[in-house]
Amino acid sequence: MLYRVELREAAAKLLSDATDAGPNVFSRRALPITQDALPAIYLSAPSDTARSTGRNAPEFVRTAQLNVDAMVSEGTPEATQDALDALIEQIELLIMQDVEFQARLSQVSGIRILQEVTSENSAYIGKARVAFSLEYFEEFSPGGTPVTSLDLHMQARGNTDFAEARDTFPLPNLQ
Repeated sequence: MLYRVELREAAAKLLSDATDAGPNVFSRRALPITQDALPAIYLSAPSDTARSTGRNAPEFVRTAQLNVDAMVSEGTPEATQDALDALIEQIELLIMQDVEFQARLSQVSGIRILQEVTSENSAYIGKARVAFSLEYFEEFSPGGTPVTSLDLHMQARGNTDFAEARDTFPLPNLQ
């Protein structure tokens, strides 16, 4: 499974356990949702970039964008804004203060919050996107057959049997 997908699913579990959205936290569902099912949270990881660590083994510093889209609806614009602010705070604090989630990352390199309250179909709907830039390291193992033994044959001054050695590596040491 892609690591950004693992991060998205870990964040979804974290948010469904401790936000006002409760069971209405979705990571594999498309909008829209009905007003009576709000508050709700949608998670996506729409982008991921990789920067090489150098001209050595294929290692990268990756940054996945985790979008957390929150929606609320209350009876007045003020109540909707208050509910939206509370949900945004819950999202930000849970992601940033959860030790297990943060241990999966090298750092959160950015947070961007966009929000609005509108009146659609005579109902007040508050929407927010909390976009986290989640940085982590990834390295790719070289392909091919693992080395399990080494044979050495040395020559010196015309002597073709000067020295030889053979060593077999135990498989658990190969990583």
